[in-house]
Amino acid sequence: MNTVLMIIGYVLLILLILIFIPLRFCVCYSEGSLKVVLKYFFFRKTLADIENEKVIVKKITDTGKNAGISSENAESKVGYFFEVVRSSGWAFKKLLKRIKIKDIVIDFIVSDEDACECAVKFGRMNILVYNAFAALGYFIRLKKKSINIRCVYNQPKCIYNASFKICVLPAAVIIIFIGFCWNLVKLILKHKKQEKMDEMLRSITNENTSVKKEENKDEKAA
Repeated sequence: MNTVLMIIGYVLLILLILIFIPLRFCVCYSEGSLKVVLKYFFFRKTLADIENEKVIVKKITDTGKNAGISSENAESKVGYFFEVVRSSGWAFKKLLKRIKIKDIVIDFIVSDEDACECAVKFGRMNILVYNAFAALGYFIRLKKKSINIRCVYNQPKCIYNASFKICVLPAAVIIIFIGFCWNLVKLILKHKKQEKMDEMLRSITNENTSVKKEENKDEKAA
């Protein structure tokens, strides 16, 4: 008996340690190429390795064409999804608070053949990047490593390079996922209850209508 309890205790301890080891998603974007790598403990897996941004557009387009979902069904599913999201808003807020984006590196080269236009682009890019940082900082913990936005004249094209790491604890994801599922179950039960109530009201309305018709027939016969 003691041996069994010890084994259970060791297993629970290992699971406890594992769920508090952070998941790390390493994202790197360089001149149209995107790479996403998942790191967890000694585990490492490449989730995406896209050489050109056009491939992303093509994949999204092909997925939409081959989905075979009617617009009516899609709208119904989207509406239901947003209802679930609204009912579980607290879960998403808590999840965002548990996410940390660190080692943020931004290296942008803004260029244009016209010097005036290049300066305008440079100003807009700075406003966009720093405003985005300020806005995201309200929801997610951010830690930048370096931000370098340069203005270079007479270069053929702009160059955008960026990388960052997204860290989140599996324990937080599990707890929030359970809360989300619980809200989903409550929402489904609520819909079923509402459907039953609507069905009862329809049946009562139909009965009242049929009774009134019978009474009208009797009055006419009399």
